[in-house]
Amino acid sequence: MATLKQIQRRQNIRMAEGYLDLAMALEDRWPLENGLRESLTNRALQCLEKIKNPLGHKPYVLFLKGQAYRAAKQPLRAIHFFEQSNKLDPDNLHTYLALAWCYKRSDQLERAIETMQSAVELDAESGIAHYNLACYCALGRKVDLALMHLTFALDLNSEFREHVAKESDFDSIRENPRFAVLATAVA
Repeated sequence: MATLKQIQRRQNIRMAEGYLDLAMALEDRWPLENGLRESLTNRALQCLEKIKNPLGHKPYVLFLKGQAYRAAKQPLRAIHFFEQSNKLDPDNLHTYLALAWCYKRSDQLERAIETMQSAVELDAESGIAHYNLACYCALGRKVDLALMHLTFALDLNSEFREHVAKESDFDSIRENPRFAVLATAVA
């Protein structure tokens, strides 16, 4: 039977997850006003701060704190928590994705690329890892690597094809004939 502290810990984690879902779920289509996003991320952080002894949940609690700062558009603060989470749980693909996202947005593109290379090594069958690595390589003008990882991403998940045309990260390689073939190929 779970103790009261365990129940409270799980409840605080679930509440933080809920606030973060509200803050981030539809951000691409319907961005929240800054005040509302800040309120939601602060509430998530308050829930997480109540967890004094996370025990086996520590990597996840750190990940959620990183997500809160990421949602609050504070990538440098988020990096701190994602790096700690990654040290404790180096097999979590989601942490690599979030960490690379933050590195990119804090002008640390090479670190974003290195992080996504680690993610691909962790899970070579992850289409999202290859896709993000392709994006970051394109931004870094590493054309051959970008095209290679984009090919892998599209082979693993053809649904990424619909994002390629709108993805500004690929602007630097858009005129490349190999990119044109990838972008127009039918799945």
